Amino acid sequence: MLVQKFTVREIIFIAILSGALTLAGLVTMPLVMSVTLFGARNLVSSIFYGFFAIIGIMKVRKFGTLTLMGLFHASILLFMAPVMFFTVFFGAMASEILTLIIFRSYEIRQARILAATMFIPFTMPSTLIFTMMIHGMTLQEILSNPILAVLFTFGTIILGFVSSRVGEKAGLELKKAGKL
Repeated sequence: MLVQKFTVREIIFIAILSGALTLAGLVTMPLVMSVTLFGARNLVSSIFYGFFAIIGIMKVRKFGTLTLMGLFHASILLFMAPVMFFTVFFGAMASEILTLIIFRSYEIRQARILAATMFIPFTMPSTLIFTMMIHGMTLQEILSNPILAVLFTFGTIILGFVSSRVGEKAGLELKKAGKL
């Protein structure tokens, strides 16, 4: 695997997708930001992250695409809450590293789907830690209903997968229309 440089055009495309992801999140996240149930915020956000991440990876099939998208999106979130910067950025990096280890390339369809699907599930550990710190809760309080926590975790993965598949279909249609 060779390290490939990004073109200005690719960086601008990733930045625009990051902006669209931010706008989509601004519509829904205020509804769940105060919920302290483990995984609830991740469950809601996985819908948008999977959709936009797969479109970005379909267009720019270079490792670093998801990390760059996470960095751009997280930079906007930094102004709202610095905690969200680290959560999103490290989630993007972890997803991309896992995909790099398993597939070594985004040329394989499953690699793109894995990276987009696991973006938000990889933010869950840091979300748990930051929820404990910010809300002053213990691990037992946050995970007071372990069945619900497990359901939200699996739901986040499933919704990430479904939204990445929907985003893939949208990306294929955009590609047919010559827009991607």
